[in-house]
Amino acid sequence: MSKQTDLLNLTDAITVDGSNNVGIGTSSPSEKLTVAVPSNSGGALFYGGTQSDRGLSLSVSNAGGFDNSFWYLNQTANNSGSTLAFGTRNSEAMRLDSSGNLLVGKSSSGSSVRGSEIRDGTSGFVATFKSDADGINIDRSTDGSLINLRKSGTTVGSIGAYGGDVYIGTGDAGLWFQDGGNAIRPFRVDTQVGLDNSIDLGHSSNRFDDIYATNGSIQTSDRNEKQDIEALSDAEQRVAVACKGLLRKFRWIDAVAEKGDDARIHFGIIAQDLQDAFAAEGLDAGRYAMFISSTWWEATETYTDDDGVEQTRVNTYETAEEAPEGATERTRLGVRYPELLAFIIGAT
Repeated sequence: MSKQTDLLNLTDAITVDGSNNVGIGTSSPSEKLTVAVPSNSGGALFYGGTQSDRGLSLSVSNAGGFDNSFWYLNQTANNSGSTLAFGTRNSEAMRLDSSGNLLVGKSSSGSSVRGSEIRDGTSGFVATFKSDADGINIDRSTDGSLINLRKSGTTVGSIGAYGGDVYIGTGDAGLWFQDGGNAIRPFRVDTQVGLDNSIDLGHSSNRFDDIYATNGSIQTSDRNEKQDIEALSDAEQRVAVACKGLLRKFRWIDAVAEKGDDARIHFGIIAQDLQDAFAAEGLDAGRYAMFISSTWWEATETYTDDDGVEQTRVNTYETAEEAPEGATERTRLGVRYPELLAFIIGAT
């Protein structure tokens, strides 16, 4: 005798077949619990071990069969953990993997797999991987921030739109990438306005190396923006003559350390010699813009990186007050060569 039973004499209302599969609305349940409904009525399927291990399927309309129009919630388990997947129209659309990563449009994590993911843990980030289209599109209807960058809840910088272009920076130190003007311009981020004569490129303790350019830098020399215009004094002329004899050839210490005998020879003046030449005439080199003296403080800090590994780095500070106890004072002398050469040429 078959173990199949129709309960309450309602044909196909609730059926338990010989394998103890329960069917609601069907006399042929294929899983532990199958809920079937008339066409265009919506319903639910609960699967136990087949149909790609779907745990819960809810039909929007079964006009073309469950495989044509439904969504499902699926949990699979294997030796490496369990995955919770979400699908539509018999195709997986999103999953939460065993590591807590949320994957959209992909079934495995990694930059070689197309799709988007939000990663969990210390390596957490949001990323979109695509080889033939935009990875991320961010849009707004007015000028302003597109992305705010934050640390411990405080905004430390932003990337935004301005006048049809893009800017990046923080506070009053930013760059405006101007398409129409083919230029990168100084920009104040907090008030969204272009800046003039305000931002330095590089720092005494953090220098750029070579600068490659088709033309030299343009320096303002308009009479209307100058005052105290005078000829060189006798003492200044004597310094200028002395400076001509102070030009030397040399090699940089760090270049020799890196390249050995292949390090190249440079020509210029030693800043300390320039300073002494002014002092010999009773003049202060610091009063002249050709001479630069910059002081800062350095301190070594120990920190833990994103991988939990302890590292060390050297931090720099502008003043002794902001530097931690035990910081080392550093001073570097420099020369503005355009001014120095003009000074030497000016000697009679």
